Amino acid sequence: MRILILANPTAGAGAGRVNRQRLIEVARRDLERQHEVEVQTAPSSEGITDLAEDAAQSEDFDVVVAAGGDGTVNAVINGLMKADENLRPALGVLPMGTGNVFAFNMGIARSWREACRIISNGHTRSVDVGFARAENIERYFLCMAGVGFDAKVIEDTTLRLKFVLRDFAYVLKTLQNVVLHQGTEVTLKFPDGEYSNEAWLVMIGNAASYAWDIKVTQHAQLDDGLLDVCLMPWHNKLVSIQQALQILTGQHIERGIAQYWQAESLKIESEPPVPVQLDGDEFSRTPLEICVKTHAIRVLSPKAE
Repeated sequence: MRILILANPTAGAGAGRVNRQRLIEVARRDLERQHEVEVQTAPSSEGITDLAEDAAQSEDFDVVVAAGGDGTVNAVINGLMKADENLRPALGVLPMGTGNVFAFNMGIARSWREACRIISNGHTRSVDVGFARAENIERYFLCMAGVGFDAKVIEDTTLRLKFVLRDFAYVLKTLQNVVLHQGTEVTLKFPDGEYSNEAWLVMIGNAASYAWDIKVTQHAQLDDGLLDVCLMPWHNKLVSIQQALQILTGQHIERGIAQYWQAESLKIESEPPVPVQLDGDEFSRTPLEICVKTHAIRVLSPKAE
């Protein structure tokens, strides 16, 4: 196979960057035993997206590997999806981020050796890709779109804060927003009807896991042609905390008061507009239009048992 590895050398901080660069070189040498391998880098998500698009349009590569976290995977997908479906290389993943949510949902181990073995084996799985449009901005996503509380936490967590506090930066901003956050009047418009309620969180999942074993859209599947939608109604802060605990323990659907749907597309409106995140990165604000592109990308993945 002809393999292109894409990475952002400025992602992460300090020792994490140096370690990632070392692992990419080790993985490159491992893959070169059987394949033609090239490594390209860009200092931004936009640059990674452009490189992925160029790789797809050139038809020079069979596989484009995202070496990094979910942000890098998202950037690569947005480049590949700009190419004609018949030209898109398969997506490979070398999980080197903090959460690696997409890799977790695909069953790709964090070990670089195992990830390289999966890439070399060449087994692919066709998965769905989500598409979002808001404020004349369009972007694809693989795992989830969050509206409301979690998007506000991501919006408030600055790069400087993440550099200083690492993962605890999100914990800090989550605790702050628990105190300050309020519900918002939200309307979900589906092809066959609509639903309105005051809510503090709406999660649209293409994958089941939001992070590790936290499954907000726990019935979602990456290849079923549907998006799972979970809305957490707002009553007061105490009830919201109880609902959050139910999410953490996986009881928010069966025992909680979460509202849950599956759909191929929907539109979300709110008053006032609230933040939106895609795959853990800031995106835009409501109103938001979302749909699913069925089996839009091939991903190198472990063979099913």
